[in-house]
Amino acid sequence: MSVDELRAGLARIAATVVPDEDPYGRVLRHARRRRRRRLASIGGALVAVLAATLTGPGLLGTAGPGPTPDDIHGHPVDSAWTWRLVNSPARGNLAGDTRFVAELTRLLRSTDRVSVGPELSTVKVLWADDSTGLRSVVLAYHSDTAAALVSLRAAAGTPPRELVRGGTMEANLPAEPFVALDVSHDAHRRLLGLAPAGCTLSYDRSGSLSGAVHRRWQPAPGGDHLTVEHTLARGWWRVECDGRLRQAGPLQPHGWRVDTAWRRPPGVRPDPTRTDWPTARGADATYRELVDLSALVGASPPQVRWSGRLNGDEAVLVGTPGRDSPLVLQVGAGGGALVALAPAGQAGPDTPRAHQPGPGRLPVVATGATVAYDVAAVRVPAVVGGYPALTDRLLVVPRPTAVRVEAVVDGRVVATGPVRDGAAVFSLPLGARVTLRAVDATGAVVGSGVLREPARGERLFNEPLVRHW
Repeated sequence: MSVDELRAGLARIAATVVPDEDPYGRVLRHARRRRRRRLASIGGALVAVLAATLTGPGLLGTAGPGPTPDDIHGHPVDSAWTWRLVNSPARGNLAGDTRFVAELTRLLRSTDRVSVGPELSTVKVLWADDSTGLRSVVLAYHSDTAAALVSLRAAAGTPPRELVRGGTMEANLPAEPFVALDVSHDAHRRLLGLAPAGCTLSYDRSGSLSGAVHRRWQPAPGGDHLTVEHTLARGWWRVECDGRLRQAGPLQPHGWRVDTAWRRPPGVRPDPTRTDWPTARGADATYRELVDLSALVGASPPQVRWSGRLNGDEAVLVGTPGRDSPLVLQVGAGGGALVALAPAGQAGPDTPRAHQPGPGRLPVVATGATVAYDVAAVRVPAVVGGYPALTDRLLVVPRPTAVRVEAVVDGRVVATGPVRDGAAVFSLPLGARVTLRAVDATGAVVGSGVLREPARGERLFNEPLVRHW
């Protein structure tokens, strides 16, 4: 997933025994969009729930009926960076094998398994490799205005004819400036990331929270490309081109289904006395998945930090005690959620729409981080204009002796709210750099810390999701 792709919105993280549809909404939103296009173009027979999720072994690109000649006409390309990727030298240890490449492209033109419109007259190999026990090829078919990617995978050494006829295939994938693809076949499960030539691709698998998320970036051995085993596909990668950070987001691959079913920790049983148990269960599952996705080290199993009502709905905040701990706030009961990553109007056009109010409406989730050992703060998510969004309302959970929370800048209180039912909620502009101060009945400060969050754009645990192409 490019950050459009890699970001793919984190929608519908399932929290029931059966995975809910659309598990990642926005951090993986392009996986959903690509999945839909792929199903539309190759007539896939997967059920609608799986069509909206990331797919696992046996579900992605399985051999099946090919598209008709009218199906693959590519996707419009309006980015010079996409053309820079398409025109980059081919990567992989087979890229220089002209005989292999020529035979492969000839077969792809003639086979009825993949039918490409005549306007996509140019064929370009972006990747060809079998150095990992897997033969994988990514090609771009393009005209002057549109392009489509085709991905083929089989066992290492598979001849071109067998690769085309019987290998795992995905066709009619959109070309984007940074391409992240599942290039798995059978037991060989790998993720491929391709950046334009001359860019630098880096990755990190162990982020830590200390006021903000800190990562130790490692340059990809290939410079502008990287293959990763699926078992290691946790953490973030970033792409820098011409001295500028162009993209950053989770290492999650396209088309890789992560089971987000809630798994009850050992010894934990449903508490029939808690009416918010389904909400707490959903928040627990969301927390575990998103912390794992971001590869935040040192995060303990979550606990309920607070429960109450927000926006008229049940709400539960889960996290771990201590400074610099990740937090997940779920508003609304249910086993799945749409994750709000950005303020209203700042998320991309593919952000999944929220259900209309009423029965069956999905809850919404926001992520944040503690600002001090005894002060937890997270934005209140809400449905704005039909989409999940972060609002200017801040939920602060201080220690039990606090009666008021203040937002302070240069010694001046700019916002404040009383503590009711264990939490204070007040309005504060997104991105405001303030000190949150919890005060007890005597006026003594019983907890304080600096609130650090981006003012604009998408974020996960306040770590910015970047896409600047």
